[in-house]
Amino acid sequence: MVVAAFHVASPFVFIVVWTAQHWIVATGLAALVARGEPAPADSAWRRALHAVNRRPWALVAALGAVSVLLLPVLEVEATGDDETYAQRIFGSFATALRTSSWVPALVALGLATGFLHYWLDRAVYRFSDAGVRQAARGLLGGPPLGAAPAARVERTLAPSPAP
Repeated sequence: MVVAAFHVASPFVFIVVWTAQHWIVATGLAALVARGEPAPADSAWRRALHAVNRRPWALVAALGAVSVLLLPVLEVEATGDDETYAQRIFGSFATALRTSSWVPALVALGLATGFLHYWLDRAVYRFSDAGVRQAARGLLGGPPLGAAPAARVERTLAPSPAP
């Protein structure tokens, strides 16, 4: 992937493609792992999050809604006189945030969420977990461990039995 960065005309295009690929794989892998796990019994909040996480369309819709709601906060460091997406959606509220004394705290929040992103990636790509390995094997097109090739499709779509 990095070698491809040197062969594109614009580095921005490479970054967009790389980021999109990263999020598609992370969302797919997380949804496949969650699909094979039983719903948590300890709290209604965790059961609701599990229900969203095991359905890729619901996860994308939830992430999109959260992204739009956080746009004025996380786009606060945007510079220039051009109109930003936050200004188009939230109007004077976004402009007030960009000119407020909260800007350093909001920029720090943006950096903190970036670090949190990498910490959460560690959980999604934890290949020491058997569920992650099983889901990743299904994404790579190989049959799940111990399954016949014909059983691969129905096994990746159905929840795995509890041990």
